[in-house]
Amino acid sequence: MYWLRPEIFIRRVVFAVLAASLVSCGTVTRLETIKDDDVAVSQPHELNGDLLFNLLAGEFAGVRGQLGESADYYLEAAEQTRDPLIVARAAHIALYAKQYEKALRLSHRWQALAGEQQDIDRLRVLIYLNLAKVDEAVAVIDQLLVIDGQVDDQSVNSLGRILKQEVDTKIGLDVLDALNQRHHDHPQLMLLLARYRAGAGEYAAALPVVKRIIELEPDMVDAYLVKAQVLVGLERDSDALEAVSVALSKRPDDYRLRMQYARMLVQMKQYKLARKQFERLQKIKPNDENVLLSLGLLAIEMDDAKTAIVYLQQAVKAGAHNGQAYYYLGRIYQSQGDWGLAIEHYEQVMHGEFVLDARIRSAGLLAQLGEVEAALSKLQMLLNQGVNGQRNIQIYLAQGEVLRNAQREKDAMDIYNQALKKAPTNTELLYARALTAERLDMLELTESDLLTVLRHEPNNANALNALGYTLADRTSRLQEAKEYILKAAKLLPDDPAILDSLGWVYYRLGEYEKAIKWLRKAFNQMQDAEIAAHLGEVLWVSGQLEDAEKIWQRGLELNANHRVLLNTIKRYKQ
Repeated sequence: MYWLRPEIFIRRVVFAVLAASLVSCGTVTRLETIKDDDVAVSQPHELNGDLLFNLLAGEFAGVRGQLGESADYYLEAAEQTRDPLIVARAAHIALYAKQYEKALRLSHRWQALAGEQQDIDRLRVLIYLNLAKVDEAVAVIDQLLVIDGQVDDQSVNSLGRILKQEVDTKIGLDVLDALNQRHHDHPQLMLLLARYRAGAGEYAAALPVVKRIIELEPDMVDAYLVKAQVLVGLERDSDALEAVSVALSKRPDDYRLRMQYARMLVQMKQYKLARKQFERLQKIKPNDENVLLSLGLLAIEMDDAKTAIVYLQQAVKAGAHNGQAYYYLGRIYQSQGDWGLAIEHYEQVMHGEFVLDARIRSAGLLAQLGEVEAALSKLQMLLNQGVNGQRNIQIYLAQGEVLRNAQREKDAMDIYNQALKKAPTNTELLYARALTAERLDMLELTESDLLTVLRHEPNNANALNALGYTLADRTSRLQEAKEYILKAAKLLPDDPAILDSLGWVYYRLGEYEKAIKWLRKAFNQMQDAEIAAHLGEVLWVSGQLEDAEKIWQRGLELNANHRVLLNTIKRYKQ
């Protein structure tokens, strides 16, 4: 619905030529709303002062966005005239003002003045749907769907759009069930029903429908695609993949279909097969940025950084997804230790979902390069721009991490305290402050914050592990520490940090064999300097001095400046 500029409307009313422009929905079918030239032009009718006032007042109210007031004025106007176009406009305004009963009354008056028209039926479909009058809606829809005794497929597609826009899922399903009962085994209506059921999560009910469609129309490719969607919902991924494969065999040159097949392979983690499909797509369209980006990301998943860089650089040149491509190039260079090049690419991410993380990573790398103040300044600039609470929390966490890594724990504590004043129950902030408090020997605050996290998130494995490790390392409450760590290990049985804690608590309990077992497993899973410190200490204490020195040496190769490792070696080798 759009509103005439008042001066134009006055001119038209004065000459009694009302050219009301009713809603257009693009492709016109019998089910969709009318266009200007669909309306029969009425003959001029005599205007009086009251009618002119109500028309003008209704238009002015519409221009102001006051649809309810506009509908009231137009209702008055419709009762004062026999011009079907004025009544039609009044009915549409009432519909858009969500005054459905009033719109229905006006549709009857419109019909009385203009006779039977499909425009009126289309309007009534929308009214009945919004009033949840399913039987009435179905009766009218059925008249509009059937052309020359056959259900019109294009009108079925229009119905799908209307249902999606106008009604909730239950009413939509009720309408489609009723129509399918009226037109048994009509493939397009059945396909629409199957799609609707799949969209509503009713996968078990959708499956027999889509199977029946394929029996009736074995070459209907869209049916196989809906079947695949349904089977994914039923967690039958391999069957879903087979459905898309069948569709692709029927349309081997369908680019969109092959793209969907490739993406499904990615979802199922069949990366080699997915890569082959994307490579076929790239041969067809060498500069398709979606394909280039997908190939780059697949190469990352397959630990092929060299190939990933080639494809991502091509995606940058293609342009459409260059922000995402720059981001992942930054991640690759960061993982390779080329921090300067990583920063350069992170700074090229200008828009999209990766902007914040790119800026935070860039700042973190600056700090790693010794430019701590520059990093903090960059993060503060981000904070000054932020309006979103969760976004700001991520920046506070990044500031705190930069300060902690620079061994400025008191400054980090100030950041966390400031942030927690704004978000006192945020578990990420509480967890970060707890770790910082432990470094500052504020063990009561460490325990308090971690227990608060666990009250909100009882299965937070990181918080359980941190609390257990702190108690094991800094107190004599070893059995309590062990319980927390075992609970964390049950949640994340292969997490190397938790395995390290488990080994450490057994060491503190004097169970050296168990300690060595879990610490070796942790170190094998993640070559880390702190785990090396712990494993080396237990080996040394248990008399395995040569093995201890080898582990410590490996730890120094990983991080020659690691504080815990250096302190451990100093304690035992001096």
